[in-house]
Amino acid sequence: MPDYAQNAIDIADIAPRLERSNVLVTGGTGFLGGRLVERLLTECGARPRVMLRSYGRAAALARFGLERITLIRGDLRDRQSLASAVEGCSIVFHCAVDRGDRQSNISGIEALIAACIRHKARLVHVSTFGVYEPLRDGDLDESITPVHSGIRYSDMKLDIDAKVLEAVQTGALDAVIILPTIVYGPYAKPWTLYPASQLASGTVVLPEYGGGLCNAVYVDDVCQGMLRAAVVPLARGRRYLVSGPEPVSWVAFYRSIADAIGRPGPRLASTDELKHGDANPLTAIKLLLRDPKRVTRWGPIHDLAQWAKPRLSPSGKARLKQLYGLYRRHAPPPIYTPNAQLMALFRARCRVKIDRAISDLGYRPAFDFARGMAITSEWLRWTLHPEEK
Repeated sequence: MPDYAQNAIDIADIAPRLERSNVLVTGGTGFLGGRLVERLLTECGARPRVMLRSYGRAAALARFGLERITLIRGDLRDRQSLASAVEGCSIVFHCAVDRGDRQSNISGIEALIAACIRHKARLVHVSTFGVYEPLRDGDLDESITPVHSGIRYSDMKLDIDAKVLEAVQTGALDAVIILPTIVYGPYAKPWTLYPASQLASGTVVLPEYGGGLCNAVYVDDVCQGMLRAAVVPLARGRRYLVSGPEPVSWVAFYRSIADAIGRPGPRLASTDELKHGDANPLTAIKLLLRDPKRVTRWGPIHDLAQWAKPRLSPSGKARLKQLYGLYRRHAPPPIYTPNAQLMALFRARCRVKIDRAISDLGYRPAFDFARGMAITSEWLRWTLHPEEK
């Protein structure tokens, strides 16, 4: 496996402030939280704690030496284990999220806020720029107030953010909200592995001929923004959009991933062509036969799938995966067209401004798209072609 260790130039000025600090990372076994834990250890000399539901999820962290990381088995909804995890910490990075269970996220943030207030810890809460969806064309900055859109995940994140800001406004909580854009990089599922798997298995179709703007940000730059938010006093109670230096087109984003794995790039279409295709019953049936997962786009089926996913046994999940694999071996290659939410995202010519993060936090993206995608491409080739290990 290639070595992805980066130099610490982007956080060299603040790393000493975190040295020997006790910090809690929720979601520390995930993509973003895991990379944050790594940088806290290797570049800051901090003492990270990671809360997790099962010790089996700590395998990726074990490579750093578990004697250097405090693992706390617990749940955000368990106030007792959460209070123990936060006790003695000066900073809490909240990266955990359950995409399918709104109530557990709300209960979790309420318990985390209470623990941070009790132990006087600064909370760095990771939200998403998705709270602004559907994105408007033009510049986007923190002066624009996000509103509920009917998009489940975005609305849930917006409600969690509101809980944090409300606690700050009472004067009891010290917290900062980070709003990352399209986060890519090694181990990223939504915006690296998922597009790669689609390009590897079928055809990805982009509206507006791929000309919409993708506000991509490399994972290490998001970590930089989070680490700076943890130590800058001025950041208290503020929201920060964190993105790369400049947006790229969606066609450039997908072609870079396609080039990395040696596959054809996306097919480009007009928005009208895609809309007419989705409205045609025969076309819809053909698309469904090529990719049965499309049925989960329908509201009731989507809700049922989200409800059932955490309740399925490991053997049940394995059986469904096996059945889907058998079907895929005999079905024609899928054509991946965007749902309504992705259609709006891919079409938007929105340019995220990071002026507030630059002025308040001293944030400077260390990775332009070429540099970030070069590292990501190397990792993708290694991941998807194990014979190269």
